[in-house]
Amino acid sequence: MNRCVWLIYALCIICLFPSLLPARGNIKGFIKDTANGETLPYVNVVIEGTSLGDVSDENGYYVITSVPPGHYTVKAMLIGYEAATQSVTILRNQTVTIDFHLTQTTLELPEIVKTAARERFERQIEMSTVQLTPRELKAPPALIETDLFRTLQSLPGVNARTDFSSALYIRGGNPSENIILLDDVRIYNPYHLGGVFSTFNTDAIKNVDFSVGGFPARYGNAISSVISITNRDGNSKEFAARGSVSLLSSRLTIENPIPNGSFLLSFRRTYFDVLYNRFIRPYAGNFNDRFPYYFYDYHGKINYNISPNSKITLSGFNGDDVVHLVDESYEWDPTTNNPIMHEDYTDIRFGNRSTTLKWRYIFNPKLFSEFILARSRFRTLIETTHEFDAVDANDEIQDYTLKTDMTYYWSDAHELRMGIEAQWLAFTLLFKVENFEWLAYNGNKSRHTDFYSAYIQDDWKISPFLNIQGGIRLTYYELGQYVRADPRISLRYRLQDNINIKFSTGVFHQYFYTFNPEDFDYIRLVDLWFPIDQRYPPIRADHYIGGLEYWINDTYTFSIEGYYKDYRHLLDMNELGRADVNVDDFLRGEGYATGMELLLRKQRGKLIGWLGYSLAYAERTIESPRPSNRLLHTKYNVEYRTFVPNYDRRHSLKAVLSYQKSSKWKFSASLNYGSGLPETPTIGWKRMYSISPDGDISGLYSKQPIKAPKNSYRLPPYFRVDLSASRTFSFTSWAMELFFQIINVTNHKNIFMYNYDLAPVSFQDNGNPIYLPAQRRGVRMFPIIPTFGINFNF
Repeated sequence: MNRCVWLIYALCIICLFPSLLPARGNIKGFIKDTANGETLPYVNVVIEGTSLGDVSDENGYYVITSVPPGHYTVKAMLIGYEAATQSVTILRNQTVTIDFHLTQTTLELPEIVKTAARERFERQIEMSTVQLTPRELKAPPALIETDLFRTLQSLPGVNARTDFSSALYIRGGNPSENIILLDDVRIYNPYHLGGVFSTFNTDAIKNVDFSVGGFPARYGNAISSVISITNRDGNSKEFAARGSVSLLSSRLTIENPIPNGSFLLSFRRTYFDVLYNRFIRPYAGNFNDRFPYYFYDYHGKINYNISPNSKITLSGFNGDDVVHLVDESYEWDPTTNNPIMHEDYTDIRFGNRSTTLKWRYIFNPKLFSEFILARSRFRTLIETTHEFDAVDANDEIQDYTLKTDMTYYWSDAHELRMGIEAQWLAFTLLFKVENFEWLAYNGNKSRHTDFYSAYIQDDWKISPFLNIQGGIRLTYYELGQYVRADPRISLRYRLQDNINIKFSTGVFHQYFYTFNPEDFDYIRLVDLWFPIDQRYPPIRADHYIGGLEYWINDTYTFSIEGYYKDYRHLLDMNELGRADVNVDDFLRGEGYATGMELLLRKQRGKLIGWLGYSLAYAERTIESPRPSNRLLHTKYNVEYRTFVPNYDRRHSLKAVLSYQKSSKWKFSASLNYGSGLPETPTIGWKRMYSISPDGDISGLYSKQPIKAPKNSYRLPPYFRVDLSASRTFSFTSWAMELFFQIINVTNHKNIFMYNYDLAPVSFQDNGNPIYLPAQRRGVRMFPIIPTFGINFNF
């Protein structure tokens, strides 16, 4: 590990000496939007008449190295923008800065679209990766308002268990296996309304990088996927604002230039509680009944340009869900002959908060660096005062992070990325019902750990036909004193002019995890995070991915991928564990996930969208629930059970279409079909009689359900079609968009779960009861739901 750290710093020192640069020249700069000054990622910049070029990174920065002396024309291209060109003369050992400002266009420019999309097709090495533009992000019809996670669920390989959850189940993994980054800072529980909506305001999002497997070495502590969200910097040209009023919430985003920079502030809040408590509650039957729930989130960002090569950004995010329920009851006081009122309440708060200070500095044209100091906090607080089931729960993660990422453009054939990260973490976890404490760490309710990591990776262009990305990530986890090395490699081979073959493999480890028992995981109200300690090795997954990309024409692309994930050291909740010393809180096991995905994508023209299909298999082999091995000094035999997880969806077909008829009218539609998810049905019941202290069997009994083998049955298939239409009205200085959406337009009865009635009773003619087998009744998800709202900007 020390050798890797010294290598990284040695490369940085070398880059500080201009005398070590090659004799050829360099071209560098930033790509920005002419209208608002926002930097534009993934813009293709090429030197016409040569094979030299680059693609701007997530910061909008590009550099073309090893340019022979001469006179050239440099061209920048991006779908939806007019191409820009500049002439330049390169001298020996000279670096020229060219900043491009691109203007959005609605015109069809085939040669621009072809060149830009083609450049990405030929250059991108990483597979299983999708970049979503703001237009694509808002393409599918939405439940009330546009939501990032709901859009991601419309892609192949990504599933949701129910309509009530936006949690992402990706290629056989559960939601806690995904790492979600907002401006490079981890967000641990990014959901509102018990998981129905994500916490991210789409008006503030600039771009989303989404990798569903085989992601590079610069990302760690996740074994399924990476969702990297970059929020906009703010308009550096003029004041601007946009917002929305929907049936769910109101949101507002404002941005404005400041000297040498800009700022952005985005805010969202539900308002039904305000409307109900102020206008409806006074006329309700019980004046004291207040609507108990609301959520809010806001994001702020300030950017200051110290110099053309130096920029400081301060950003913050805060979001909370708040539930406050009051239950009034009365008890007669015989001494005063008056009733006494008791108030039992339930308080629930859960949400995220993060603050980030980022310094971007360009040491020289070949060395781009970012230094980040961040604090992220997620916490869940639950408190009830009910007499017989009082709950006191506290789950909190405090995450202090210091890291640096550097990109060294060694040559046109080599692009090195390297970084070091240090995290100081504190986990607080307590779940107490009455006098029973669960996962309280034997009285030590808080755990602290240090987590260090370093990586280096190289994008190596061996030839115009073969590219390789290789890297390694080293980690040290103090709580268990675990040291791990995760090697990863991806390659792209250009089989024919329009066909790429890609392969990726790597090792991935995860040190924090959430555990939601499947029997209670119908709605993910909160996620309880648990730090893996010395009792359990870190969870590991090995990825093997292969695929083919086919460039059909300038409009359509097609891809097919197959994958296999080998899971080791999986953990599951031990439902029979106890809060004694040295007990087993979790069960160990292994598993796998495999499948195939097809994606046909159209990104150009008035009609955009995609059609995706996935075939997936997932399986787990986990220890059977048991008391602790050390409980009462008794040794138990370890038994295993094999089952498919409750999010194993065998077949999935998804389609999204968005049609921009004109500058005024837009229409969109989405289709989602999925085969049934697993469930564990109740197949019968039995009587459980109580036994008195002296051993006599009482005549009283309770009904005990008899379950089928775990997840051995499946729910009916899922089917849903959504439609939306919008009309834009433009005025002198502002514009308004009215939108109307219909969710589940066919009113298909998608089953959420089954409720089982144990021993329904029928009576014979003589009045004797007949006890029938358990009867089930399906609980459906969303019926047909029309919604409407208003978007505005000025």
